Amino acid sequence: MRALRRMVLGTGSGVGKSLTVAGICRVASRMGLRVKPFKSQNMSNNSSALPGGGEIARAQVLQARAARVPPEAAMNPILLKPMGEGRSQVIFMGRPLGIYSISDYRELKKELFPKVVGIFEDLAADCDLVILEGAGSPAEINLLDEDIANTRMARAVGATALLLGDIEQGGVFASLFGTISLLPEPERKVIRWLAINKFRGDSSLLEKGLSGITALTGIPFLGVMNHLGSLALPDEDSFRARQIPEGSGDRRSLRVAVLSWPHLSNRSDIDPFLGDRGLEVLLLPLTQAPPGPVDAILLPGTRRTMADLAHFYDSPLYPWFVRHCREGRAVAGICGGYQMMGREISDPEGIESERPWMPGLGLLPLTVRFRQDKIARPVVARIGRPPFPGGEDLVGGVLEGYEIRQGRQEIDLDSQPLMDLFDPSGGSLGAEGARSGDGLCRFGVPVHGLFENNAFRHAFYGALRPGGLPEEHLSDPAALLEAEIERLADEVAASLDLQSFLTREEVGSPERGSRFLHVP
Repeated sequence: MRALRRMVLGTGSGVGKSLTVAGICRVASRMGLRVKPFKSQNMSNNSSALPGGGEIARAQVLQARAARVPPEAAMNPILLKPMGEGRSQVIFMGRPLGIYSISDYRELKKELFPKVVGIFEDLAADCDLVILEGAGSPAEINLLDEDIANTRMARAVGATALLLGDIEQGGVFASLFGTISLLPEPERKVIRWLAINKFRGDSSLLEKGLSGITALTGIPFLGVMNHLGSLALPDEDSFRARQIPEGSGDRRSLRVAVLSWPHLSNRSDIDPFLGDRGLEVLLLPLTQAPPGPVDAILLPGTRRTMADLAHFYDSPLYPWFVRHCREGRAVAGICGGYQMMGREISDPEGIESERPWMPGLGLLPLTVRFRQDKIARPVVARIGRPPFPGGEDLVGGVLEGYEIRQGRQEIDLDSQPLMDLFDPSGGSLGAEGARSGDGLCRFGVPVHGLFENNAFRHAFYGALRPGGLPEEHLSDPAALLEAEIERLADEVAASLDLQSFLTREEVGSPERGSRFLHVP
């Protein structure tokens, strides 16, 4: 039987489409259905490497996990990675097509849209249910003719949609009604249900509004979902990210500052720190006034290494960073942040920057050169050298992560790399990672996800302060993620009428004649 196709649209960015799709995927998986997520186009610098290579948006990786299926490129055929100045790197089926201006991409979409429809049909061929996710608002009437992520996509593949509104943003009834009213009739027919997200309080207070909107539009509500607080899950990663918890104010807490680059990417590397007790995490934009002393500074990934480093040199945080280094305090770099820590960065082909060369921070014995061919792959890292003082117990350990980069690091011949990288099948990918030769906690790696390993994180804390953090204060990121997916699914199942949402259409539909499933 043809897979059921359902879509979650939103009145705007950040209303909770990504997490609602994830919740529905987990509920469907609990019921024994073969379910897969799909988003034709995402815009995000927070991506994840796929098994076998390539990358898609991390939001679709989360949804695949919720569906209990491996992530694949077809779940997010087009990924736009913003580079600033109206340009984005276009990733198609996990691989880069090139860097496009807004006008050039508008032309490219005409060529890609029929391919995306075919990719969807291939994805849907071996499952019972596909949950599509829209992008932004479907009612951008200036872009309707070229929109490939919302109602036009739904119509192309025969999907019907739920329109989700966020009551926390205010004006939710006007947003729902305005979205529907702006759509031409063929697009409006795609929307069969409405729902409200992030409600706090007594939902009976909404009854008059719910019935009023249904009377005006003829579209019923599936339900009202409660606000779940600060979920330890990424929200729509093009708009919002997991909240940094407020500091405890306890002077005994370790303090780690994370520099928030203008083109920050793979922010998920910060997430493992957020569940650990006794740790204060400061996310610092380069425009922010410098804070007081911190135990460590983390330089995370960036989509534009040279441009963000130039901003850093001109920012109020740079003199504070220099003082931090002179005091012998810890610095750790991941991917782009690791590249910044070397002596120099060159980009003679203009792959990432108009600058052919610039000096690095000079903290690590390496140089960096950008190349056209992009690395995007899962890796296994075997640690061969302590990455920081006190990390001797990590030597010989094996950690999992992934790489997404175009820069290549060349480590000085008289310096030993920190780890040997392998692909998951065992093939060697070379040696990587470096630490300073002064005995301080200064190191960098190109691999994302290493801090998700509790042993690595625990040893890192021990290098920052004698005793570090007790092991019982460390969270288990994988277990926390799974628990939060379950909590999200429980809310979706309790609040939305999934019996209606997952029942095949009856009037004028090729699916007429059979009930799809029964939702208890």
